Amino acid sequence: MTSRVGNGGRGAVALLILLALVVFGGGCRARETPVAGRRPFDAYPELFVEEASCPVEGNGFASGRRTEELARLRTDRYVYDPRDGIRAVQRYQEAESCYRATGDEVGIRRTRRAGAALAARVNTDYAAARLNLLNALERERWSVALTEIRRLLLLTNHIGRHEYVEWLSEIIGRVTARAHATP
Repeated sequence: MTSRVGNGGRGAVALLILLALVVFGGGCRARETPVAGRRPFDAYPELFVEEASCPVEGNGFASGRRTEELARLRTDRYVYDPRDGIRAVQRYQEAESCYRATGDEVGIRRTRRAGAALAARVNTDYAAARLNLLNALERERWSVALTEIRRLLLLTNHIGRHEYVEWLSEIIGRVTARAHATP
């Protein structure tokens, strides 16, 4: 009979430990908004990873000039459309490739410097939008979250399939509904 009591006592202790772990685990969990769900915040994609090549065969210098001018025009439009910032950096990389093919060191340095400066600006804006989205979701500021999701989707439009981009596409509907439901 002592074996039954001994086993029952161990079972009760195991049950208490299990309950304590559940309570402790629930208390330690970060508060998760209903919209956040699975959150791949740390798994965001890099914006500029592809190598660029000169878009036109033939006169590399003329092609570099044309592509560099397109990059400048896109740079000016970046404040209105985040996709133009991405495209501008890509055009600067293409222009640099054209200048490299012709051996124009001045053109290479100029486009590399302009492309790097714009890429730094776009990456800073990208990081700020990700942080703003996290804060807005935590504080349930749905209209701010919606604005940041839209900005992030524009910045990552060229990437295609990625867990982070898919997550943004997943939550935009729920965030939109909450933004319009909130007075």
